[in-house]
Amino acid sequence: MHCFSKCYHKRLENWKKELLCADVRQANLERWLFIHVAGVLFAEKPGELVILKKDLFGLNPEISLKTVLSFSRVWETEYRLLDDAGQSLKIIIYRSASVNKRLAAASKKILHCVLKYPFGLDSNLFFTEIASRWRASGLIPHEIGIALGYPMKDIWGFMGISSDPCSGTCGWRIFGDPEPSIKMKARYDQARLLASQYLEAA
Repeated sequence: MHCFSKCYHKRLENWKKELLCADVRQANLERWLFIHVAGVLFAEKPGELVILKKDLFGLNPEISLKTVLSFSRVWETEYRLLDDAGQSLKIIIYRSASVNKRLAAASKKILHCVLKYPFGLDSNLFFTEIASRWRASGLIPHEIGIALGYPMKDIWGFMGISSDPCSGTCGWRIFGDPEPSIKMKARYDQARLLASQYLEAA
């Protein structure tokens, strides 16, 4: 996990100063994003799905998306709007290199033969497919868990593709050996805790 004091201190300080001069509503959204996306920023989580109510912090969807863009630029991430139906924006904030690495590690048989994803899959094409399927069905495609950093065994188990038994929960359902899942969740939770503590610091 990244250390705030050594790796991100200057960026964090500059970002906090900029927020003091920003629109209060947009600054509140950026602070909210900082905590919710902390796993991506500081714990090598490939991506985070954030669901923003269309009036969150009193912002309209256009301004919310502009704020997400600003946040992503500061923290060197990317984002995609996956679905905007109903009363919320479903956005993934991610690092493409990390998502690509996860896609490369995923079972090709499952991705292409079972789930019918095209070959030559990278983060851009994957999220295009995810968005298309989400909008067509109105349901989140569970394979998005690949980009969210969940263990493959838990993704395939939840989807009923593997035969591993459910062995518990840790924010998501665990299948098979629980130890790696619990360790991964603890790392993500620790990043969020540190982000929260930093924002609360004077």
